[in-house]
Amino acid sequence: MIGAAITGHGGIDQIHVVSLPEPEPGPADVVVQIAYAAVNRADLLIRQGLTGPGVRRPKQLPHVLGVDGAGTVVATGAQVGDTVRVGDRVAVFPAMSCEVCSYCRRGLTSRCAEYTLIGEEEPGLQQELFAVPARSVVRLPDSLELLDAAAVPAAYTTAWTVVVTTAAVRPGERVLVVGGGGGVAAAAMQLAAHSGAQVWTTTRSESKAARLRELPYVDRVFCTAGPGWSAEVLDAADGQGVDVVVDSVGAPSWRDSIRVLAPGGRMVVCGATGGDTPDISIRELYQGNRSILGAPFGGWNDFRDVVALLGRSGIRPVIDRVLPLADVREAHRALEAQEQIGKIVLDLGTGAGRTAA
Repeated sequence: MIGAAITGHGGIDQIHVVSLPEPEPGPADVVVQIAYAAVNRADLLIRQGLTGPGVRRPKQLPHVLGVDGAGTVVATGAQVGDTVRVGDRVAVFPAMSCEVCSYCRRGLTSRCAEYTLIGEEEPGLQQELFAVPARSVVRLPDSLELLDAAAVPAAYTTAWTVVVTTAAVRPGERVLVVGGGGGVAAAAMQLAAHSGAQVWTTTRSESKAARLRELPYVDRVFCTAGPGWSAEVLDAADGQGVDVVVDSVGAPSWRDSIRVLAPGGRMVVCGATGGDTPDISIRELYQGNRSILGAPFGGWNDFRDVVALLGRSGIRPVIDRVLPLADVREAHRALEAQEQIGKIVLDLGTGAGRTAA
């Protein structure tokens, strides 16, 4: 079988499609034939060799990439029983944890001291066959296609953690999502709208702004070429600000994100793609009764709940393009250039899902 792996850290020339040994399931494992695997910013950071607080690096090279994946179970271990069966369509939950601490027992997987992600420290899902504990897959609702499901685990679990678990967005609130072109941002906008909020977003690209304005759940788009965009947002809000800001950009946007918050507003942080050392005014924060809340990739409960929501609501991931595994370098190039709206997904040649719009 084949997969997409990095042989070193650096540019896209470090990514190769390589031959890999086929996995055998352990007693409590299933083997999933991966139909589709999404490309995430985590893949770029791992390939680039990012270091720093909270950054997990591959244990060894070559390293197979991929946090997201969905496919069909083709083998099960002797102890799996009827919990998962051959032929089941599943999405893989990429978080690995101890399973016994108080957080794990409550489904709060990402708070576990042993928490790690498939595709970061451990080999990832951008390979044709993948062995994983049966407890780490969820059966897909009949209405959710494999192509859509592959875009769910990282982006939509994180977005659920941001919008529902952490921000507790309520009907009628105004939610501003910074950098609306990203996968988590697109998911957060959908979930906020589903929660009854008014959804605003920002982008630095005029062409992206035009595409974002076409999305039915986006109420207003601000094209923000540089710092100081908070003034335009506050003007549109009649000086009242917004109730929630979802910010995965980090350092370049924090000052503006804090300034647009209404008194008592909350900024939920789920990434730092632009840098993790922001320059902010502490007084602007506490004197406005504003809060900053951290929301990394969520736990099993968030993953299970968001898959169930997609199954019954008709919400579908925003998929920018689908590329064959052989074009994985092009997927990295496009994501690094921030050309996309939503997710870029790799077709591993076994998929039977729809073509992306």
